[in-house]
Amino acid sequence: MKGKSFIVVALLFSTFFFFLESYASAYTVQTGTVITNTSLNVRENPSNDAPVIGQLQSGAKIEYVDVGYDWVRITYNGKAGYLNSLFIKENRPTSQATSHQATSHQATSHQATSHQATSHQATAVSGVNVGKVTAKNGLIVRTQASTDSAMLGKIDYGSKVEYRISTGGWGQITYNGQRAFIDTSYLSGSTSNENISGATSNENKSVDQQAAVTETISRVVIDPGHGGRDPGARGNGLIEKNITLLFAKQIKKSLQENGIEVYLTRSSDEYVYLQERANIADSFQADLFLSIHANGHENSLIRGMEIHSFAPNNIALKLENQFRDLPNAVYRGHYESNFYVLRNTSTPSLLIELGYVSNQADAALLQSQQFQIQVGEAVRRALQS
Repeated sequence: MKGKSFIVVALLFSTFFFFLESYASAYTVQTGTVITNTSLNVRENPSNDAPVIGQLQSGAKIEYVDVGYDWVRITYNGKAGYLNSLFIKENRPTSQATSHQATSHQATSHQATSHQATSHQATAVSGVNVGKVTAKNGLIVRTQASTDSAMLGKIDYGSKVEYRISTGGWGQITYNGQRAFIDTSYLSGSTSNENISGATSNENKSVDQQAAVTETISRVVIDPGHGGRDPGARGNGLIEKNITLLFAKQIKKSLQENGIEVYLTRSSDEYVYLQERANIADSFQADLFLSIHANGHENSLIRGMEIHSFAPNNIALKLENQFRDLPNAVYRGHYESNFYVLRNTSTPSLLIELGYVSNQADAALLQSQQFQIQVGEAVRRALQS
């Protein structure tokens, strides 16, 4: 009987791991570069508590699969290894039709048209609808009719889009020469006999256009990073998921007291999927999505606050000026980063790293109620300046 039980358990485990491998293989393999001050640990499992099986030096080029929860999977010495995605910079193509200035988030000319949904000369086709984008911060274009699929770009508010009805409220379009999908609930005034006026990807916006999007901040979604089964970084008795929630609530208080409407993606110790966090920002029609995190590193001497954005925006610059003036804190800089919650929302977005729980000085600050208030006020001043 014991022998039969062992065989059943073995078969179940085999099936489970086969599923995991199949699931992982469905993700897109990406290339990236390790960006750390020292070296980056390769771990046996996607957890900061997992055994270290090796290290990669800063500048190392890698191929990886994004498995979520801020972890990527690589092949290391012939077997699976995991890296913290906070220290991976995605390598983006630089030699396509438009030199991909849009993808590298540099300002582009208004004449760039390769990222338009269709040509200005395109006319309506029988059986095809035309709608107007109602999402204030742009409509996300995806590879499949699912919010879990990859984002190809965004179409500006007010643009007319030609589409065919798909399933589940999705519409099929041609975007940058390929089939793509949009959520038709963000379209209005559908007709079947209009010309398209050249919907442009949000990634093609110049720096001035990005700044204009966040000119007035009246509604903000604050995202306390991690939560529930995902604790985040640990160090000096601190757990990141707890720290981010404390700061998120304080920032919310500071903003609400000054007339800004605020929504938290979580208000307790619960797990929220990354895509759900991004969706909340879009559903709330926020002027800004602010994700709150704390850092950790094997080198306990590293400390300081950071700001991350997927594309340039003026709020990052204002917040940077505020962070530099915070007493006892160290400001490390502003980085353009490819974090999931930043790239998968149409809402202007920032991610704040409050400090390193692995550093004693930062850990003391993170536990200080005075510092929490100071950060809340710094964010308020940046949004209202």
